[in-house]
Amino acid sequence: MQKKWLFFAFLTATASIVHVVESWIFRAVPIPFLKLGLANIVLLYLVLQKEIIAAYAVCIFKAIIGGLATFTLLSPTILLSLGGGIAAVSAMSLGLIMRPRFSAIGISILGAIAHNIAQLWIAKYAVIKSDSVFVLTPILILFGLISGMLTAGIYLYLMGKIPGLKAKK
Repeated sequence: MQKKWLFFAFLTATASIVHVVESWIFRAVPIPFLKLGLANIVLLYLVLQKEIIAAYAVCIFKAIIGGLATFTLLSPTILLSLGGGIAAVSAMSLGLIMRPRFSAIGISILGAIAHNIAQLWIAKYAVIKSDSVFVLTPILILFGLISGMLTAGIYLYLMGKIPGLKAKK
């Protein structure tokens, strides 16, 4: 049991580091709200391992640690990160339950699109408070499709390369 908790702590640290590094890299991108969400590789792994509670926990801790590291803990960014992450884990989990034959790519795309849609709703009700945010919907759905495929591709690559990360049957 202790080994399992240590592994979850390692996954939390990994997701947090990737989240922070990615936020630093994407600050240079002219479209500030676009990120690939590479830290969600960890959430995808946990959901596909049917460790749903752990996926939610890693998601929450990743947002908090990321907020502390990037000095955005008390800003609207934390709401967007938490809300998007929780929506992603929820969508991936529901997708896995409702369609157990979905591939990792399908599950990842569900999570990425849910993440983006949730962030639009949070922006509408808690940040910008305007329907104008929904103009971004087609762009964010397309970006979710692309980032979901990329995230799943990296996940599948890592599953084949890192011993001990074999998927549960």
